[in-house]
Amino acid sequence: MGVPLYVVVDPRKDKKSVTVHGDPSEGPDGIRYRKTDPYAFGDSVTAGRWLLDTSSLKSYPVDW
Repeated sequence: MGVPLYVVVDPRKDKKSVTVHGDPSEGPDGIRYRKTDPYAFGDSVTAGRWLLDTSSLKSYPVDW
């Protein structure tokens, strides 16, 4: 779809993670994000030219 950066935030208390996917390109398995950067929930996250402060994001119960 041509999305250069894809940020996934999982706010569930048992997961609490942030992942930045980048560098979408064609490969033998089709177009995939070739770069993945994991962060801890609450970190300052670099996504391209942006810096996202995730410390103020709310977490949710596991069963939510």
